Amino acid sequence: MAAATRKALTAGVLGILFLSAGCATRSGQAGEVTRAMTSMRTTREELVKARAYVDDVLAAMDQLRGAPAGSLPWVYKVFTDQVSQTVRQCGTARRRTSRMLAQWRQYTASWEREIDRLSTPELRAGAAERRQTVLRNYERLRDAADATEQAYPPFLTQLRDIQKSLSLDLTPAGVGVVQPVFEQAHQTGAELREMITTFVAQIDQVTAVSPPRK
Repeated sequence: MAAATRKALTAGVLGILFLSAGCATRSGQAGEVTRAMTSMRTTREELVKARAYVDDVLAAMDQLRGAPAGSLPWVYKVFTDQVSQTVRQCGTARRRTSRMLAQWRQYTASWEREIDRLSTPELRAGAAERRQTVLRNYERLRDAADATEQAYPPFLTQLRDIQKSLSLDLTPAGVGVVQPVFEQAHQTGAELREMITTFVAQIDQVTAVSPPRK
């Protein structure tokens, strides 16, 4: 990690600790801190699961290539099951991401309220500076979330198109017809996987310098 990025992330987490241990002695504020960090960890878990399902559904799709006619019904069923699981897990990850970003927005709003309660100019200036760092961290998470969100639809649409096409013609010839979509799904799946990996890395960068919370 670049020194500048590490410094910014560390400052952001120091700001979190500042809120929980310094200007914010109220249990409600400490709760905001805990919820923000917990939400990031939960979102990360769901993203990792979603990434694994991307790998699994692509592997199941590849099994359709060259499958003998007698095996196609079974291979197709495995693929359709994987499509359903991938769609469901992607939806879960997207909902968790939305909640995480909402939690961060609430957290930064509570920071603003705490700054307003400080009477010492030096403390107010320091807290405001740290708040800006936290806002930048939020923006990094938001941008990674947006990129991941945009990568979902093409991939899921292609999976459903393959599923629908083969439901009408589950033969080796039918599989041959959808070969170009197989290639497209591999490309968009790789792009989605990359976006998820980047998103997970952003979450890791923010949480790595924060002590665990119980």
